[in-house]
Amino acid sequence: MLLKLKSLLNSWANRPSGATIWQRLFPGIGERSLVGRLVGLLLLGSVAVYLIVNIGLWWTSSRLIDDNLEKQAIRWLAELDELGTPLYASRDGKFVANIDKRIKHFPEVAFIRYYDVTGTKVLGEYGEKHDAYIPMLTPQQLEILARPASAERNYLVDRPLLRGGYLRFISPIRIKSINSGGLLNFSLDNEKAENVKIVGYLDLSIDSDYYKEQLISSMTSGSLFIALVLMIGLIFGTRIIRRALAPLTALQIPLARLARGETDVEVERAKDAEIAVISDALNTTISALKQRDEMLRKMAESDPLTGLVNRSYFARVLEEEIDYVTQNGIESAVYFIDLDKFKQVNDMHGHAAGDRLLIRVAELLKSLVSEKDVVSRLGGDEFTVLARGISREVALNLASSFNKVMSGSRVTEGELTFSVNCSIGIAMISPGRHTSDEILSHADTACFASKSQGRNCFHIYEDRDESKTEIAVDTGWFKRIQEAIREDQFVLVYQPIIDNVDSGKECYEVLLRMPGPNGELLLPSTFLPVAQRFGLMTDIDRWVIVHAMKALADSRVAGREMIFSINLSGQSLEDKSLPQLVKDQMTLNRLPSGSVIFEITEQSALRHLENVKHLVQELQATGCRFALDDFGTGFSSFVYLKNLPVDFIKIDGSFVNSMAQNSIDETMVLSIIHIARSLGMKTIAEFVPDEKTITMLKASGVDYMQGYFVGMPSERLPVNLRLLSNTKKNAS
Repeated sequence: MLLKLKSLLNSWANRPSGATIWQRLFPGIGERSLVGRLVGLLLLGSVAVYLIVNIGLWWTSSRLIDDNLEKQAIRWLAELDELGTPLYASRDGKFVANIDKRIKHFPEVAFIRYYDVTGTKVLGEYGEKHDAYIPMLTPQQLEILARPASAERNYLVDRPLLRGGYLRFISPIRIKSINSGGLLNFSLDNEKAENVKIVGYLDLSIDSDYYKEQLISSMTSGSLFIALVLMIGLIFGTRIIRRALAPLTALQIPLARLARGETDVEVERAKDAEIAVISDALNTTISALKQRDEMLRKMAESDPLTGLVNRSYFARVLEEEIDYVTQNGIESAVYFIDLDKFKQVNDMHGHAAGDRLLIRVAELLKSLVSEKDVVSRLGGDEFTVLARGISREVALNLASSFNKVMSGSRVTEGELTFSVNCSIGIAMISPGRHTSDEILSHADTACFASKSQGRNCFHIYEDRDESKTEIAVDTGWFKRIQEAIREDQFVLVYQPIIDNVDSGKECYEVLLRMPGPNGELLLPSTFLPVAQRFGLMTDIDRWVIVHAMKALADSRVAGREMIFSINLSGQSLEDKSLPQLVKDQMTLNRLPSGSVIFEITEQSALRHLENVKHLVQELQATGCRFALDDFGTGFSSFVYLKNLPVDFIKIDGSFVNSMAQNSIDETMVLSIIHIARSLGMKTIAEFVPDEKTITMLKASGVDYMQGYFVGMPSERLPVNLRLLSNTKKNAS
């Protein structure tokens, strides 16, 4: 028992210092327990009622006892007055009644004392306490008692006698007699018909302890009964409180689950209106939390623009599909889809148009696959599709459907309508050890391969593909070119074009260089073939146009009236947004008419003849001029030349470079110059190698010359002083 008590005390001592005694005594009742509070209030109320009732009963009973004792004392005084009269009528007291015998049956009478008329002499003492020390009457008491008798009270009460339980009553003993006038003269109407005389004093002490002991005994029994009643009431009250608060207490469990982050909780609606409101509010809150969690889950797993799943969710589903394929021995396919020329849509029509295009692509892809398949947007213009349970043949047919539906779809933006083309890479999922990252990498590699084959086509990844190394190399170049465009890493260089008529006129062809891994500048022949295969030429051309026109504007502001000649690729000839870009840049940089020349190759012009005609006419209206580059490589071009409204013909360098040694090449150069003149076009000779060739070109009537001998390309705009001096010398 002692060990249990010691253990209990130790557990109390180890509880947090902030715990109250109530919590230590009743650990089940928490600091914020409403039931505990109400039960505590009920207990405190019961104790208060118990104390008030007992105090009230004690006070009331004590007053009743005192009042009854006083009434009894009055009767005793009257009776003892009569019994004690012989003490005053007879000196020897023979006729005194036996007072002791009279009072022995009344334990409340403590003592009786008779005094003479002076109040200082005791004539007789009676009662059990007559031997105790009882103070004599004081002069003040005698003075009060000597006053005329009151109709209400003819005695004096003195409480502090012996101990608090005694009441002392002192009363004068009066004798009434008729006046000496005699009976014959007696009249009731005469106020002085009687004489009242004090002959002594009666001292009576009543012991209230006897009654109070009885009262205490009764009060004890009554208090126990009251306590029992209150205890029963407390028990029933506690049960009523717990039952009344049971619906509220029942909310603790769902609230605790909510606090742990669980939302699959349903609160039963209580019957009580007040608690029903709380239940409804909790259910509403839980529904809102579920909706919020669902929204957050969708945000974490889906693309906010298209509503498709995102990369992380797709990777997780792909891992599950790889396991499923391995377990069931089937095949599935992953498609990596990259939109062609999406950047042009963004640059030309804004991101809002690009967003609408992405939404349209997402809708098309979802319409072409089954419900069990998964369509994802990885980011930017890249999409992936997981086609479950399909063979290689079906995978190829589905990729063909993607290309066909995409190219046949039209997206309208304002007054312009453009098609959607895409390059697709396919990676088959077969039972094996490939991870989701490897599968996506295979599909990505196949997508690059499809880009190298041309636009709007597909390629399936092969584990033993001999071109994997080449694809990997091209993929690296592709990413480097994209980065150079995105980070403005390309470098423009300028090569002079000399006017044979006006040597003071400055004209430069804008050429492109790309920084190499060691800081060197790479020639276009290094990276443009990859850009051509992967469809990046349009992006490169747009980059050159923007930066070249800005450089031209800066030079013209500095006072140099220059002309820039900018190359356009064959892919840009199909870019319907190119004219608007040129117009915007001409206006933005405030370039005058005739300050910009665009060069297109002969082969590109013949391959896109109708597009070139419209493009040339549209840009010539803005003040731009055109030059047909590498002219003469295909003799059939003479037939189409009259239909191309270009301003300049650049004679192919293969003729110019050897015309001083080869008469046929000289004849070709002369023929081209003659035809150009007949059509009102000016000529530019490329790849001029030496002074002799310059002399021959001038003699043949060529308008402009260009080549390393004339001027080397430079990052800074050069001035070829040597050529200028030679030109002056030859002219003289």
